[in-house]
Amino acid sequence: MATNNTAEASSGGMPQLDFSTFPNQAFWLVVTLLCLFMMVRLLIIPRMDNILANRRKVIEEDLVGAEKFRDAAEELRNALTSEVDSARTRSNEILSKTKQKSKLNYKKGMAEASEITTKLLVDSDKLIGKMQKDAAQQVDQISDEIVPELIKKMSS
Repeated sequence: MATNNTAEASSGGMPQLDFSTFPNQAFWLVVTLLCLFMMVRLLIIPRMDNILANRRKVIEEDLVGAEKFRDAAEELRNALTSEVDSARTRSNEILSKTKQKSKLNYKKGMAEASEITTKLLVDSDKLIGKMQKDAAQQVDQISDEIVPELIKKMSS
């Protein structure tokens, strides 16, 4: 009767807790876990490795490209800086040459103006001297003409 009680107790409860089926359940648990492990190990992990490797490769290529662009931008900035500096230097040279030319033209113009003014003054002095001589001659001539008449009028 003891076997009947065990059979009745085992048939009346939950089959998962029946100790007689534990070895069978353990076997299928191990088989299922091994299958899952093999799927993860052989299918999922290699695909994830490929995806991660591709992402790393793309990121590295992008970094290399970014470094190339940075180097090109740095070279361009250096070239522009040198061009601006050379343009500044050329403009300063042109400005100094223009200032020198302006000074020379100013000095030349002042010398010419001074020369012309001196010449005009000399010519004016000669003309004034000539006019004074002419005026003195005319005064002498007029006085020579008027003196006899005045003497006649005064004597009369």
